[in-house]
Amino acid sequence: MENVTKVFPIEGQALASIREFGRALSGGPKELLGGKAEIRALDKVNLLIRHGETMGLIGPTACGKTTLLKVIAGLIALDEGAVYFDGQDVTKMPPWERNIGMVFQDYALYPHMTSLENLAFPFVVRQMEEEIPERVRATFKIMGLGFDKLLGRLPRTLSDGERQRVAVARCIIREPRVFLFEEPLSNLDAKLRSQTRVEIKRLLRRFRITSVYATHDQSEAIALADRLAVMNEGRIEQVGTQGEIYNWPVNVFVAGFVGTPAMNFFRGRVENGGLRFADFSLPFLPRLKRMLQPGQEVILGIRPEHIAIGAEGPLPVRVEQMQPLVTKRAQIIRARLDGSTCVVRAGAEVPVWVGDFVSLRFDQERLHLFDAQTGKRLR
Repeated sequence: MENVTKVFPIEGQALASIREFGRALSGGPKELLGGKAEIRALDKVNLLIRHGETMGLIGPTACGKTTLLKVIAGLIALDEGAVYFDGQDVTKMPPWERNIGMVFQDYALYPHMTSLENLAFPFVVRQMEEEIPERVRATFKIMGLGFDKLLGRLPRTLSDGERQRVAVARCIIREPRVFLFEEPLSNLDAKLRSQTRVEIKRLLRRFRITSVYATHDQSEAIALADRLAVMNEGRIEQVGTQGEIYNWPVNVFVAGFVGTPAMNFFRGRVENGGLRFADFSLPFLPRLKRMLQPGQEVILGIRPEHIAIGAEGPLPVRVEQMQPLVTKRAQIIRARLDGSTCVVRAGAEVPVWVGDFVSLRFDQERLHLFDAQTGKRLR
């Protein structure tokens, strides 16, 4: 058990109060918040990260990813709950004693110091200057070809990609207990982002240091993380591998957030042994009958790649838009169905044009059903 869970679970709530801000405005904080006196930046978060794994935090803007990183680092104090590293309670431990390596979106390099001085600064502060030469030599070997040429330059003379390499190296040189990444690649162009992603993945595999990687980019999280935690409004909605979350989302939010293009949703009800929607109806399989009641309102979800398109089928539509995905030999097709846009992902060889009338067929083995009231998956 210990070998499997040498980790730091995070429990409790971090309350981001805006009372002082509210008092500065007429009416006070309750009026400002529509009757609520406080915002829960983290709401009953309970996350277990295994020793040596990389946990990806994904979710929309302001969902709590950065706050959670700051709680782990000790930069924000918890109102309730605790943070553990390898079974050790570090909730009251100051940030400088937690041995955290953090890479920020904006690099956070000292502008008046060269790259070498940025790397050496933690050792200078701790009066450990004798370790600097060996640590630096080991670090630029790890960082790869050409990194040593950056050591004598100031941050303003470096490109965004070079600054990020220095920021990552500054974490590595300290041999931290935990790596924290906050949107580290968002300022880079597509090509440089891809290259830097490969470097970071290589480093994570080499060191197997417990890491938390917060990003809004799903493809980035999938490429780098062992497991994902999907966040929304300060809560963790689901934790699992990419395959688990993609194929078995626990609610409508997770189903709609994870996946590009997003899952299609249709609201309907159970009628006459099937599912009835505004413009169409579907029979359901025996496996679905056990979980549904007559008259029950449901939300049907289907991913774009699980919809077949052709000349014949039960769902006739008119093509409104097409988007080729040349490198993936595919195309995204959009049509109106049941009062909303239905997105289909088809092969590049499918002969479809804007204005064509075609028919759609859902793969019934790939249907997702959610309760219309709670949004939770019907199991």
